[in-house]
Amino acid sequence: MFALVVEFEIRDGHGQEFDGLVADTVAAITRAEPGTVAYVTHTRSDNPNVRIFYECYRDHDAFLAHEQQPHTARFLHERDQHLASPPMVWRLHPASGALNGSPLMEYGDSD
Repeated sequence: MFALVVEFEIRDGHGQEFDGLVADTVAAITRAEPGTVAYVTHTRSDNPNVRIFYECYRDHDAFLAHEQQPHTARFLHERDQHLASPPMVWRLHPASGALNGSPLMEYGDSD
């Protein structure tokens, strides 16, 4: 399994446009990326200009396939106009867990 957490700080007045871009991207991920285990976007209740993404892929190859998708390229190209600062990215390595009632490691390697 390969996972990321990404934090975006949105410029004042850009939340709706950023969220629209994200909605389009998530719809395309749902249709075209069977190796994406979870792609969940969150808002922070204490800061309406922050978005947190949790991205989980079957393995590193599935992440690389995600990065090559046209919808990902569009998101990466268009997002910066909405950001107050560069995104913060954390790569995660699974330690333990369960997904859908199964041990985590059954969903791919730990890349």
